[in-house]
Amino acid sequence: MTPVAPPLPRRTLPAYVAVPAGALVVVVVTAAALLAPLAVAGAVALTGLVALFWWRPRAGLLATVASALLVTQLGAAGGALDEGMIVVGAAVVTVRRLVREGHVVRFPGLLWFTAFGLAGVASSLLHDVPTTLWLQGGLLLLKAVLVGHTAAQLHWGDLELARIVRAGTVVAVVLVVTGVLNVAFPGPWTALVAQSTPEMHGPLAAVVGPFRLPAAYGRIAVILAAATLTYQLVVRASARGYALVLALGGLSLLTFRVKSFVGLVLATAGVVLRAGRPWVVRLVLVALPAVLLVAGPTAWRYVVDDVQLYYGGGYSARALLTAGGLALAARDFPLGAGLGRYGSATAAEHYSPEYVSLGFEHVWGLGRAEGWGAFLLDTQWPALLGETGWLGAACYAAGTLCALAVLLRRVRPEESALTRWLRISGVCCLVLVLLDSVGAAAFSSPPSYVLIHLAPGIVASMRADVRAGAGADVRADAGPRTPAEVGA
Repeated sequence: MTPVAPPLPRRTLPAYVAVPAGALVVVVVTAAALLAPLAVAGAVALTGLVALFWWRPRAGLLATVASALLVTQLGAAGGALDEGMIVVGAAVVTVRRLVREGHVVRFPGLLWFTAFGLAGVASSLLHDVPTTLWLQGGLLLLKAVLVGHTAAQLHWGDLELARIVRAGTVVAVVLVVTGVLNVAFPGPWTALVAQSTPEMHGPLAAVVGPFRLPAAYGRIAVILAAATLTYQLVVRASARGYALVLALGGLSLLTFRVKSFVGLVLATAGVVLRAGRPWVVRLVLVALPAVLLVAGPTAWRYVVDDVQLYYGGGYSARALLTAGGLALAARDFPLGAGLGRYGSATAAEHYSPEYVSLGFEHVWGLGRAEGWGAFLLDTQWPALLGETGWLGAACYAAGTLCALAVLLRRVRPEESALTRWLRISGVCCLVLVLLDSVGAAAFSSPPSYVLIHLAPGIVASMRADVRAGAGADVRADAGPRTPAEVGA
């Protein structure tokens, strides 16, 4: 009989080892069970975005614009989605262009915007700004440029411009419908959309439409009113089109924002004088003195009172932000205090130490306490000065002027009516946002920032096609388009 070895003695881990190890296993398994679906969902979403921008880049660009218009209602998640779509779209479309055509189209002013970004990075490194903050702050200020760069890598013709017109018309109708509902039911509508009480001006409530603030509605309504009026004068006029212009203009005035009023007057006058028929221009010039005599004093007082309210005395939020931006630009000449440190959403979210050093901490509207920082984003150029200094602000201004300049020149001697419409509408949009930047973070805040460089990017692409000898009717990104590609 074969002898059997005695059983080995059982070994058990000590309790002080077994209990923590068991707890760690439970935590890891639970975390994996919870986070794996999120990771999988994130990977699926990223794959979907990459596929969308590779196979249907124009549809992806349209989705990016739509997400920017809705971001105010989606909160922090909307901001992450918005910026994620912009970065992924720019990267995928750039690689797509390089793979298919071997080169990229340079967005107007790109070198100046690159210099701006480098100035901001250098300043951030000099002042030991955390990497996550300066990356976030830099993306915030350059995401509009990325949208324009993305548009420049695609081919555009009248077919695509007609689709832009249809999409813009849908947005305009939505603005009119929501604005009318807002006027008819101010209390319930504002509570539903903005989660607040309406801002009353006598018997009328300031219109917010689908947004949270009247200023956002006024900005988009005036941009769309100018684009619609341009279409009537340049492409094709219709009674419905002029009715849409009047509705958008009237509702923008009901936001009771001086910038909306001034912007509407400037855009309307500029479009009529630039694109109107000769008899219309003569009529406007004849009627202008009478209009100024009757409405001029009241309008001027309205504007001056608003300027005094926000800048008079030097103690308002905008006056203090302007003075602070100039102070930082002088203190840290020529590069400023670093990205994410002044006047931006990043600086407000992670209350900047520069605000503390400037004494803003205890100023209502600029403070750190709950409800005290409502006006930290009430300006744009002082933010550029404070974060990137005179050098960065000058580069940003030069880049913006380059984007504007490309819209002032014809794409070709005999360009189509839709191309001319795009250029004039793009000029209106850029000028209106520049006007708005006097009292808002207009280059980075939704919903209008996504439109700023869209037209310059499209026009840059058209010019590149003309230079390459492809003409305005280039239809394929790397060959003839199939019916399926037409839907992109």
